[in-house]
Amino acid sequence: MSYDKKDTKLPESAIKLLMYLEENGKKTQKEIIQELNLPIRSVRYAIRRLIEQGFINKMPNLFDMRSVFYEISESVMDIDALIAEQLALIKA
Repeated sequence: MSYDKKDTKLPESAIKLLMYLEENGKKTQKEIIQELNLPIRSVRYAIRRLIEQGFINKMPNLFDMRSVFYEISESVMDIDALIAEQLALIKA
């Protein structure tokens, strides 16, 4: 699946989350909240939107089954192009 939902604008927190995951790989929600210094509600909303769009995946944390890891979906062909498009939508 390539990114072809150009009219779908993501919240800024979701774009920050994508950039963070691209640089740092899979992370838990707790790690994301601590590192990005965003409100819990913003991170949860961003995660939900990104999962709905198919941009990130949820995978079990085998070391702590109470939490999950989030990572960029393998179906996203060009994450840099996706981020650039979303940043352009915000500025428009």
